[in-house]
Amino acid sequence: MMTKDHLLMIAQLAPNTIQAKKGDETMTRITQNVKNGRLVGLSLLLLGCAGGVESQQPARVAGTQPAMTLPTVYVTADDAGTVSVRMQKANALLLQGQWASAAEAFDRIVSLEPDGPHAPAALFNGGFAWEQIGREKEALERYRKLIDRFADRQETLGALIRASRLSSRGEDWNSLLQLGNTMLSRPDLSIVDRIEALGARGMGLAQQGDWKGAMLSIGKARGLIEEQGWLDTGKLTVGVAQVFFALGEVLRMQGEQILFDPRPADFSEALEQRCQSLLDAQDAYATAMRAYDSHWSAMAGYRVGRMYQQLHADIMRIRPPASAKTERQKELFEGAMQLRYRVLLDKGLKMMDSTIAMAQRTGESSSWVQRAKEAQRDIQRAYDTANAALAKLPFSEQDLQRALDQMAGKPDSP
Repeated sequence: MMTKDHLLMIAQLAPNTIQAKKGDETMTRITQNVKNGRLVGLSLLLLGCAGGVESQQPARVAGTQPAMTLPTVYVTADDAGTVSVRMQKANALLLQGQWASAAEAFDRIVSLEPDGPHAPAALFNGGFAWEQIGREKEALERYRKLIDRFADRQETLGALIRASRLSSRGEDWNSLLQLGNTMLSRPDLSIVDRIEALGARGMGLAQQGDWKGAMLSIGKARGLIEEQGWLDTGKLTVGVAQVFFALGEVLRMQGEQILFDPRPADFSEALEQRCQSLLDAQDAYATAMRAYDSHWSAMAGYRVGRMYQQLHADIMRIRPPASAKTERQKELFEGAMQLRYRVLLDKGLKMMDSTIAMAQRTGESSSWVQRAKEAQRDIQRAYDTANAALAKLPFSEQDLQRALDQMAGKPDSP
């Protein structure tokens, strides 16, 4: 159930009747203008009366009394009312969690008065209502209309934030970057809002391959986060989660530029750098999970598991060294590699299992969960292939372990 703090409430319905009195007598004349079956105007023209005889004197002299404009009453087959009344009813539906009815009611308000005073709030609340029933495309359309048509309104900042989150979910990185830049151009950002905006820009730049620009935005956001001491708390905001997920993305993509085929001149150094980048990225993704948001947790969990899977695949492309001249030596090398790096598949599989289990508990059903399921099958297949390859070799795992120890310069086990 929504609370009033979540909504942008609109002013109360303006008075719809006015009386002009002279002595003890009052007379009102209602003027109605019906067009296309809809009552589009309602006004009261006030005239003075005396003794039941038509007055020869006008009730007021032109220019001596202010003109009064009454709100338009809109009539449909189902109801009638001013936009203010309709707004109150729509807000009530939203507070009651009647999302679909509220969404339609807010859309109706915008269609009646697209440039009226209630339009900004109706666009925002309507977008929020559509979002709650999973209609993210419709929600995003309403947020964008608010952003484009009412740039300076207070509601627009909320629309920018929610639109950026939907763009991130939809992996529309170009839109995410644009929304982040638009947010940063506003003078009314709080620290929380600025972190959200920097995270959006950092994520957009990272996904477009501009790692330097991404790290600049991410660094500014991290500075604000650390100044507030938020990393010392438990649960983080979604905005903070986005910052650290973007950091993980940059570190992951930079690390995966280190390949092993052809074999690097200093393989040990290259492997050390690749593993360190994996661990640094994993730490960033783990921080993003502290938002306890199922979507961000699914994204981060998939990325971590996929990093281990990709590292294993890249390492297994390493060809036997030139010193392995015989078939037996080549088989020994390949078997030793399978044995040594099979643990990467273990780690990747466990992360995918945890991610899928989390999704089942929370009802998360985004594309990231589907990717995790596909990766889970791929890793399990690679794990089974590695075990089958080891079983076919004319060596025991103990023989292969001794070969690994010799390669590492360790003494033979007793």
